[in-house]
Amino acid sequence: MIELFDRICDGVAEVLAATTDWGASGLRQDQYSVDLAADRVSTEGLHGAGYAVLSEESGITAPPGGPDDAPVVVVDPLDGSTNASRGIPWFATALCLVRDDPDTGAAVPVAAMVANHATGSRHWAVRGQGAVLDGAPISVSGCRELSACMLGVNGLPDRHYGWAQFRAMGAAAPDLCSVASGVLDAWCDMTSAGHGVWDYLAALLICEEAGAHIAEVNGDDLVILDTQQRRIPVVAATAELLEVLLEQRRARSARR
Repeated sequence: MIELFDRICDGVAEVLAATTDWGASGLRQDQYSVDLAADRVSTEGLHGAGYAVLSEESGITAPPGGPDDAPVVVVDPLDGSTNASRGIPWFATALCLVRDDPDTGAAVPVAAMVANHATGSRHWAVRGQGAVLDGAPISVSGCRELSACMLGVNGLPDRHYGWAQFRAMGAAAPDLCSVASGVLDAWCDMTSAGHGVWDYLAALLICEEAGAHIAEVNGDDLVILDTQQRRIPVVAATAELLEVLLEQRRARSARR
């Protein structure tokens, strides 16, 4: 599966290298023409391998002629499109294979890759086998104290939670992978709208396999195969740090 993901990410990288049109697609707000080109490469490659696709750009599609119950790969063909269009070096392709747990029937992420096309780095993970960055095992920082935390955020914090420093880099998948590799100590979605599953699922498996602790602000399930639902994930290097961040983030939601 990781080899297939590698090939798809190579294809998207070729699209980006050849792209001269960074304009809007005209089909949906905040969608670029390059998003559609990246989606075609991703979807065609996955369908050709017999997988169904849940993509930010094209919704849920089955492989032509394939079974109705084909395993699903959740895809964000180009996470951080605006960064890419403005030359900000932080954008990625994220892919995550989801299968039904044979015991519970629940959807479970089992293999994932996040390829940062600006840096060339690739994070990946297979459930139960740890997380990897460019072939080397990775793990979280171990930070327990908010006062020492380098926090990644999406959206505008309503106040200072007491972190040491924060960064807002504009692409959830590579942001979250920075927690997995110990570059960031935690990451918190500060928006009220939340994220689609394609934004975070691949990176969450990588974070989990690297030892991170994960929660959803409202206590909702993060593994969803629905293009309409949104979630607000929080990820931290340790359980202690996650608990403090959730308390602070939920206080924001309660005031709204």
